[in-house]
Parts: sequence; C-alpha cells; structure tokens
Amino acid sequence: LSLMLELNIDHHHLLTHASTFTASRTAAIKQPELLTATLAFEDPSAFRVKSLGELLRALGVFRLCSFPVLVNNCGKLMSVARTLLGRRGFSLLLRPTVYAQFVAGENESEISQSMEKMSSLGLRPMLAVPIEEDLGESTGEKRYDDNMEAMLECVRMSHSNAWCKDPMMQLKITALLSPELVILMLNDHFHSNFLFQTVSFPGLDEKEAAHFLCSLKRFNKISEASVNKVRVLVDAEYTYMNPALSLVTMAMMKKFNKDGAWIWNTYQCYLKIRSSVCFCLGVKLVRGAYMDKERKLAEKEGRLDPIHKSWSNTNDRYVHCKTDRIKKAVKIWHSHCQKKYM
Repeated sequence: LSLMLELNIDHHHLLTHASTFTASRTAAIKQPELLTATLAFEDPSAFRVKSLGELLRALGVFRLCSFPVLVNNCGKLMSVARTLLGRRGFSLLLRPTVYAQFVAGENESEISQSMEKMSSLGLRPMLAVPIEEDLGESTGEKRYDDNMEAMLECVRMSHSNAWCKDPMMQLKITALLSPELVILMLNDHFHSNFLFQTVSFPGLDEKEAAHFLCSLKRFNKISEASVNKVRVLVDAEYTYMNPALSLVTMAMMKKFNKDGAWIWNTYQCYLKIRSSVCFCLGVKLVRGAYMDKERKLAEKEGRLDPIHKSWSNTNDRYVHCKTDRIKKAVKIWHSHCQKKYM
C-alpha cells in the first residue's frame, strides 16, 4: 500500500482499477478440462501463462522481499528513492517492477486479462482492495467513503465479468472504520449490547457514535450490492482488533446470510487460540500475515506469543481446519439451512 501511495496515483482510480488479487483452487469456467488435475507449482506448466519477462521480474522481486533489511525499511528507502529520482523517475522505476508484480491492472481491461489467465489455470481469481489502517493512521470520513466506492467497483467488476461462476472479493473493515473506534468496541458493555439495527451505541460519545453509524452504513451498502452476486470475504487484520471486527462481520452475516453465505469472516491458522461459532457462516481460512508485529506487541505487553512457533505447526492447523472441522460445519449447517429456507 505504501508503494501505491508513493506513486501518487489518484486514490479512487488506484483502488478501483489497480486492485490486487488472490486466488483459491476451485473450478474455473474457461477450461473445464483442467478441473480434474491439481495445480502443482513444481510443474512448469503452472507458469505457462507467464512470459519470460514476467517470470524474471517475479524472481527478482521475491528475492528482494527475502531480505528483512529491505522489507523493514521499505518506506524509508522509497522516500529516498523518490527524492533522488523525482516523481516521474520513481514511477518509471517501480511501475513495471514491484507495482506490476502485485497489481492485476490499471483498468478493467488489464484486470480482466490477468483474471482470465488465472482462470485458465483452474484458479478462482478474487479482487481485493488492499487498504487497512492501524492505530494513529485514521484518514477521515471522505477517505472511508472513497474506499467504499472502490469496494463497490470491485463488486461490480467481479459480478459483470465471467472470471468464475461464483465470484468473490476481499475487503478490510479498517478501510471503512477508524481503528481507534474498533478498540473502543472491545468494551464489554458495548459488546454485550451491540445490535446492528440500533442507532444507540453504548460506551461511545456523540461523535464516535456518528462515525460508527456512518461506517456501518458503508459496510451495509457494500453488503446490499453483493448479496446474490459476489461473496465478500472480510479480513481478520490484527489480533488486538479482531474481536471487534468479527462482531461487525457477524452482525452483517446475521442480516445478509439468509439464503446463503454472502458475507464471510476470516480465521487465522497461525494463531494458537481456537475460534468457534455456533451458527451458519462463511469462512475465509488463511495461515496469517502479521507474525512480526503480533510477536513484538505480545512481548511489549508481557503476553505469551499468540503465534505458532513454526510454519509446520501453522500448516498442520490450516490443513486440519480445512479438511475436518469446516467440512463438518458446512455439512451440518447446509442441512440446517435447507430445512429452514427450502
């Protein structure tokens, strides 16, 4: 995200047309003959849609990303590079390299080409708005509204293009809601009394309540646009704000997941703590992406490290959740939903 901001591109243009994407191994429409095979990255054919230049670029970028000193100081390095090269030179350097590696395209046509390439490999492409905020980074209502418009554009593109038969998109709640307010939501009084339908939010002052209501309306608008069209996968973000994010997500699920799982929550398998719910829900299962910061924060606050000690432990947890508990939960609640809504 810092790279995108340094490029000084129009905010709305950047988010709607240069959305990043991820993929899951599911059926694609374009080439059904591929569906019987499992994509293995050890197989050279998995890269057949990439040109030699794209492969060399990917190798170079990921090699650079393997050096902690570069990753941990990327903001400072980019600031220096922009000062030395100027805005135009900085853009000419990063656009065809790092930016191009992680961004699907700058307009709908380019994004569609990227998505169709992934579909041809038997992958399900997924647009994502790569914006989140941490404490002290709040940007104000206008930026949150711009983020909402970008997300609505992702919903529209995902629905209107034939990338896959069951499109998905990803968002982060802190792109719509102040992180400071998220922390206030962890208050037990607020948590125990929160109902999405109410306009009274215990524990918040008038200004905070107004912002929270605006944020809920933003999320509500995205959800309304997505129901029966595009599944919305809500990111988990950091552990110290995740319970509040899950609270908002669950409220949306309660409202919109009447005849299907259109709003999904995310569960991070690199966490030791066990998450459990008692109703039908959509689940985005990930290994996790905030290890360094979570560990530093736990050490600073004198808490036990919440993250699994190794990749293998995380992977075991991920595979276990994916192959056992979620399948059981889906089977049970699919049956429940059929009885209730059929």
